[in-house]
Amino acid sequence: MKKSSNLFVLILLGIMWSTFAAFTKVSAENLQPFFVSFGRLAIGGSMLYAVAFLRKQKVFLAKNFKRYFVVGFFNSALPFSLFALSAKYLDSGVAAILDGAVPMFEVLIAGLVLRHHVDKNSMIGVLCGVVGIIVTSYGNISNLDLALVQVAAIIAILAATASYAAASHYVNLRCKDIEPMQMATGSVVCAALITFPSIFFTDFSPLANPKVFASLAGLGIFCTGISYIFYFKLTAEEGPRIAVSVVLLIPVFGTIFGILFLEEAASVSKIIGCIMILVSMKFILNLSRSSFFKSKRTPDLVG
Repeated sequence: MKKSSNLFVLILLGIMWSTFAAFTKVSAENLQPFFVSFGRLAIGGSMLYAVAFLRKQKVFLAKNFKRYFVVGFFNSALPFSLFALSAKYLDSGVAAILDGAVPMFEVLIAGLVLRHHVDKNSMIGVLCGVVGIIVTSYGNISNLDLALVQVAAIIAILAATASYAAASHYVNLRCKDIEPMQMATGSVVCAALITFPSIFFTDFSPLANPKVFASLAGLGIFCTGISYIFYFKLTAEEGPRIAVSVVLLIPVFGTIFGILFLEEAASVSKIIGCIMILVSMKFILNLSRSSFFKSKRTPDLVG
């Protein structure tokens, strides 16, 4: 990594995003899925704009609007809506597992579409991480009956992860002149505008349920508002591969929290899978003892 401090940003982002699947599941089971997407974007966008306003940072510059809408659609509006739609038919654990495909799509897009060099360490890390996610979550996967609607939901989530990966490359290639805070705010607000029409097809009564309201608020505040500041900072400073690798940490923290707070069993598959994921992060992030404790510039992994 170029900055050792970003390793801790990555870990913090992984902790926050490990809650997204559960929040989405609760929200989407009670609210119209496209409104779930709009709700989290509206809450997150309002929060981001308030921070930008207090920092006296101009966000809505005419020259950036096209890029805001492109990133807003592919990095937020489309994947958030697909995840919300799929949450009705898949367990939150399965959704979190499939989210781990983002680094795989990032590598595929880099190598096959953009014709960028993909180094051996990154390939080893991504493959190890995907296998680790499958091993960690073996119980959740084996319980799927793969009905047609579940297959469609799985395809939808994979499409969402591919969209995330494509957006990360677009930000890295076309948006380097935009400050991370500006990009986070502008793209989320534009994504909220894209999904705004959902309010005309939504029954708002479930929001009276504190659990539903808290889940939607959690999606907006933690999984969108705060986390997007960190995510775009990582993309700008470290490149798309390191930024998207954060999803590999979601099953790790999910497993840890399940053992600590939900009295879930620490099975052998979970332990082995988590170890494989952590090893994969070592390869993807190009970590060594010196780079962990001392800022050290290294060549970009992509490009």
